[in-house]
Amino acid sequence: MENIFFLALMESLHKRIAYLKGKNIILLSDFIKKNNLSAPKVTNQAKRQSIPAFREKGVWKIGEEE
Repeated sequence: MENIFFLALMESLHKRIAYLKGKNIILLSDFIKKNNLSAPKVTNQAKRQSIPAFREKGVWKIGEEE
């Protein structure tokens, strides 16, 4: 139960930081294509919160430096 709470808290933190820093918010799928990455690997990293990705209305997104 602690792990579920921790992951939800980290996801919320990543979202708030991305918006506060004024990062360009893009879909995680676009980030994967743009950087030529492995989709399953990046999606798993997002679920584990080892990258600063977050969900909005069930869609994974990530903040990108402008």
